[in-house]
Formats: sequence, structure tokens, C-alpha cells
Amino acid sequence: MTATHTEETKPKRGHISHLFDTIMEISVSTLPLVLVVLGIGMMSFAPRKSSIPLFRSTQEAQQFYSQNGMQFSYTKPIVLVASTCSSCANLTGTLKELGIPFEEQNIEVNQGAAALHLQAKTVAGSNTLPQVVIGDQLVNPVPHAVKIALRRLNK
Repeated sequence: MTATHTEETKPKRGHISHLFDTIMEISVSTLPLVLVVLGIGMMSFAPRKSSIPLFRSTQEAQQFYSQNGMQFSYTKPIVLVASTCSSCANLTGTLKELGIPFEEQNIEVNQGAAALHLQAKTVAGSNTLPQVVIGDQLVNPVPHAVKIALRRLNK
């Protein structure tokens, strides 16, 4: 049974206690959403590498691409997007402005792109979009990281 308080009977406490009370009053059905939002917020402050291996070998990556009707390339990134993703539109727009060639693949339409997205989710544990893949590497989806990864992979 949950106690309800009016403004007059509510205990006077500090901001942290009030925040805790507010969080505790959230219904259980919305708690997972709150945790996801908090998790994403905390992840954005964590230091990350500019890229991580997506496959065990280049040969495995090339075979995966071939089986899914996609072109393996260290020079042209694949940007995995969804039609309702505003972050995807922002990234692709910025890459175009910077003159960085890329291949846009919608995971809702292209089965190969959906399979690549699933591979990225399996390896990196991230289901977010956009995702950028260069060859066998999953790259941090920010323009600067894409430029660095392209330079590093094409030496």
C-alpha cells in the first residue's frame, strides 16, 4: 500500500530525497524506460574507442558481406539507419557536408543491413542507430571518429 501525501503533509527534505521519492512513485511499467534513458545518459560520458572489431577476421567479414549482398570496403563506410531515426538523418547530413562518401543502408528495408545491425548488436551489445561499419570494424557514429577510422584503415 502506497502512502499519499498532500503538499501540507509531505515531509520537508532535500532535493536528492525528493528526487528519490519521485523516482519511487513512477509506475513499474515505465521504470524500464527510465533505466534506458539513464543508461544512455551515462554511456555518453564513458570513454569509447573509435572502432571495435565486428568480425573475427577480414575473411569472415568478406564472407558475411557477400552472403548478404553487400560490398566489403575499407574506403566507403556503411551507415545503418532507420526511416524514423533523426540521429541517422543528422549523421548522414553531416557526412555529406564533409564530403565523406558512404553507403546508407536502411535496416527496415534491406535484409543485409538488418543482418549487419544484428551482428553489431551481438558483438557490441548496442541496439542504437545510427551505426557505422567500415570493413570489419564498428565505428563510433560521429563524423570525427569516421574520419579517423577511414584514415587509420587506409594507411
